[in-house]
Amino acid sequence: MSLSFATKNIQINGTPYRILLQNDNGPCALVALANVLLLSPSHQRKAQELVRLVDSGRTIALADLVTVLANIGIQTQSGANTDINQLLQVLPQLHTGLSVNPRFNGTFDDGMEMAIFRLYNVSLVHGWIIGDDNDPIAHDHVSKYSYEDAQRVLVQSYDIKRNNLQVNDGEQVLEDATYLKSFLARSATQLTDYGLRHLKEILVEKSFAILFRNDHFSTIYKNNGELFTLVTDFGFKDRRDIVWQALKSVHGSQDAFYTGNFIPISLETDTPSMQQTASFVSNPFSDQNENNNNPEDRRINSYQQIENDEELARRLQEEEDRDAAGSIQRNYNRFPKNPKSGKKTDAANSNGQKRRSKRDKLKQKCIVM
Repeated sequence: MSLSFATKNIQINGTPYRILLQNDNGPCALVALANVLLLSPSHQRKAQELVRLVDSGRTIALADLVTVLANIGIQTQSGANTDINQLLQVLPQLHTGLSVNPRFNGTFDDGMEMAIFRLYNVSLVHGWIIGDDNDPIAHDHVSKYSYEDAQRVLVQSYDIKRNNLQVNDGEQVLEDATYLKSFLARSATQLTDYGLRHLKEILVEKSFAILFRNDHFSTIYKNNGELFTLVTDFGFKDRRDIVWQALKSVHGSQDAFYTGNFIPISLETDTPSMQQTASFVSNPFSDQNENNNNPEDRRINSYQQIENDEELARRLQEEEDRDAAGSIQRNYNRFPKNPKSGKKTDAANSNGQKRRSKRDKLKQKCIVM
């Protein structure tokens, strides 16, 4: 484990801290967890060894970080019977390959990964949630699934339609898949307005947690009823005044940067390079980022990933459109043409109109953003 993490001095409401920054591989759960322990008053006593480690230099080796976190873990009440060797094997996964499965009701599938966060008494939260206020029917179809379950249902639905797969609950699968495709396409940023409200409700004022979104883990904090994520991008290493980024919108349009005292920062006077980096981090879902070749941006290009769920929804929708078009064409060829007008018979026209109407309704249900 030769990897290391840079550190950064910041101030939060006048109190000095030193935090870890993400390395070239992008944000990871290990950095988010360590920063919660470094900043949270409720973890201050147990995190003294971690504070000393991070204060000791400009960079912290991954091996040293894992060792200190393991020592903290076994000192907790729930970790008294934990095997330190097992912890030393599991903790590096928080940096390289931690896999969590969010459910669309606001929870996660339980497993070893969730047990790690419970060990340190740190909450893992997400806002990829479907609400029941606007469409209770869609909520019933979607909220029972996790992300991985939804992918299986979409694939199964595809096989039923394309390969005539026979399953006992085929109609239910097809119906659920329609609602799932619509939800995934409309929430490609893995955050919904309902999810934002949910996060504000479950997080206690002045408390820290870890936010999971788009396979990334961020340190999140609630201040005066608003949500903020800790800026840990290496591109802002020398900007001590930039500490927080607001979490106010689904697509990032309102997510401005803030000081440690929660005062908004204007980046208009920065260099073009810094402005590009700031814009990229502020709204990673903007189309302006597609041709961004700035070196600093490449360090954080994990933010600029293609949303797998949106692409899958698009592909499945295109397949259905082609199927519908092919069916219309086959009906066109099946019926004789009127020799005088060269038009299809009334039966063929009626059949085609019905299928087009059905397809249009399907498109309205599955809106691809």
